[in-house]
Amino acid sequence: MKRIFYHMACWLAVLGCAACSNEADFVKTEADNNSIVLDISSATTPVTRAGATGAEVTVSYVDVLIFDDTDNKSLAHYERVQVVADSQKSGKITLAKVQRNDFTANESYWVYLIANSTLGEDKFQEVADLGKLRGLMEEQRNIHMTGAGTDPEIPMIFLMDGIAYPAGTDEPETPGKVVLNNGNLSDKTELAVTLRRAAAKIVVKIKKGEDVTFDNSSGAYRAGYYLRNMSYSTTLIPNPNANDNVKLRTPDPTAGKYFAWTENEITVTAYAYSHNWKDKPLERETRLVVNIPLYYKKEPDLRGANYYQIPISKEKVLERNTYYEVTVEVNAPGATEILKPEELEPVNYTVQAWDETIINVGGETDRPKYLTVNEEEMEMYNISDDNTTLEFASSSEVSVKVTRVYYIDKFGQTQATTSEREIARMGINVVPDKGLNGNINIHSPLPTNNTIRYIELEITNEDGVEARKVTVAQYPLEYITNIQGWYSYRKDFKRNDSRPTTYEYKGDGIVGVSLETTGWWGEWTGEYHYETSSQSGFWYSKVAVPASNGKSNINSYYYGSRNTPASSVAERNGNARMYHVRISASSKDYTLGRPRLIEDEHNPGLMVTDKGADNKKLVSPSFMIASRLGFVNTGSGGVSLEDDDESLRIVREHCANYVEVYKDVNDRTVVLDDWRLPTEAELKIIMKFQGGPGEGADAIDYLLNAYYYFSASGPVRNEKGNSSGTSVRCIRDAFDTQK
Repeated sequence: MKRIFYHMACWLAVLGCAACSNEADFVKTEADNNSIVLDISSATTPVTRAGATGAEVTVSYVDVLIFDDTDNKSLAHYERVQVVADSQKSGKITLAKVQRNDFTANESYWVYLIANSTLGEDKFQEVADLGKLRGLMEEQRNIHMTGAGTDPEIPMIFLMDGIAYPAGTDEPETPGKVVLNNGNLSDKTELAVTLRRAAAKIVVKIKKGEDVTFDNSSGAYRAGYYLRNMSYSTTLIPNPNANDNVKLRTPDPTAGKYFAWTENEITVTAYAYSHNWKDKPLERETRLVVNIPLYYKKEPDLRGANYYQIPISKEKVLERNTYYEVTVEVNAPGATEILKPEELEPVNYTVQAWDETIINVGGETDRPKYLTVNEEEMEMYNISDDNTTLEFASSSEVSVKVTRVYYIDKFGQTQATTSEREIARMGINVVPDKGLNGNINIHSPLPTNNTIRYIELEITNEDGVEARKVTVAQYPLEYITNIQGWYSYRKDFKRNDSRPTTYEYKGDGIVGVSLETTGWWGEWTGEYHYETSSQSGFWYSKVAVPASNGKSNINSYYYGSRNTPASSVAERNGNARMYHVRISASSKDYTLGRPRLIEDEHNPGLMVTDKGADNKKLVSPSFMIASRLGFVNTGSGGVSLEDDDESLRIVREHCANYVEVYKDVNDRTVVLDDWRLPTEAELKIIMKFQGGPGEGADAIDYLLNAYYYFSASGPVRNEKGNSSGTSVRCIRDAFDTQK
């Protein structure tokens, strides 16, 4: 392990010089004959270990305390040494308040260095002896996020300490005193000090098991972590007897810079002061608590709340300047309550000294270079300006560039521009606050095409630190997204088998439905006839074959005598996309609210949209429109829809039985089986958003082309229709669907 030393050079005094009293004298970089100098030449030594950050390796100032060798070990000298830019020219800083001949010849002294302490100089000046120094405490309530740079209350550097020993020798196992003046005017005294951090570093690696899939893509769930019973106070120098005085707190959950998420592993980095909880009550035990949104192999839905707790030390102790690495695996859902996290096991522990990085003394040429931004993704909901969400902290001036603006169109295709002229024409402007920390101010007029606008930002600074990238999602008041459908069927497509026939399961081979009629006039008996041949009935099962342009060939499928489905083309170059509409406010034409469902009077357990007058003006704030996989062939299978109760019963029972299936971003099958007839107001919303036969719309295709469509209260006139007849399009409330 490579060590780095900070040298205190005590130079030969040839000509006497009075002790310096001018505050400006301490920045001298050339020593006179009787000066005492801190040699910081180690600042030019390169960092040898990858992964070291500015916070971990930076010294900004040092408090030097020299004690005599009497029984009381009284304070002989104290001085705070600022590390400034000019010191880099020579690598040395001259002490202003003491000289070599101020110390008794051949007497031994204890020389302590404290780096980066938040205590004021007045606290050190009150130290009378070494015992008082041992009792001094420091507090950092946000020690766990040191270096994150997202808040003024988060420290940027670590408290360190060291005891001097003779230069040119190995550091003694037991610290000792040193002679500062050997009485020989031809000699010089040179000391070395190894600085060590007062904090412990904790790195927890959480690996993905084969039965789960980590998913942090949805903003609906808050992934993050916190340290339970984190020690945030410590003595300035090691003092095991002070453990009972350690202060503990549990900070708020966070998911910032130190929460690194990948597909197969989550890495959490945290810091804490020393703490020993052996034989202590449970309320003093330090553990990491983490929430991981995930999919579980045995369950179809994304589980947003999965709280786990992880022991961070096998020996139940955190030591100063020690690196603790913990590795665990997640292979099952966690607890849904944050206060009752599931314990992960088994746990693998690694413990080693945290001094494998060279500690660099600060200064303009060696100051930490950093750039942090508090979010990688952010949202703007129905606003044109956001001046508070995005925060940065940097070692130099920051600039922001909008690199790309895009939206997802009605066929799932990305429509993007990178042209600075086009972006400026949109009125998009992003400007950071002046200074080294603050907010990034975003102005973007609201999108007018009912899509989510995505704005990609690249944040850089003058130090050339790796650029930070942020994606802003801007949502208008009303917006629409879409999902590619895969296949459809009805829940009642079963006769002897308890499961209906689907594209993935043959069952009874039922793939279509007709009305059961009787008599000369063909009256409907209230019963259905189930078909096993392709394209039979007023509705039949369909499967989409997507093309690269977002459209699809829509085929009917059937089984016949085989156990795998065969298909025949029902529609070429069609649209098998489901559209998800979200609305944030009521209007004079409709009231926002989830429409009331009632049990179908003819089919107990089947839920249908209530046809009441108060329900017809309601619009669900989040509803999905079925794709062309749900197309009904009116005029076939005995169905000719009219404005009567019989037709209303047929279409609402169809929607209640309708099922559409798609595959999510992880290629998992998702079954949607809770469809219903839309209300009158919901149909009018769809007609409004879709445009007309010759009108292009970015967010939604021209879905409704018949002159009339059935609502729960009867047919609704479609002013944009271009095809005679009455049809039906099912919808569903979609509050749990990904954006």
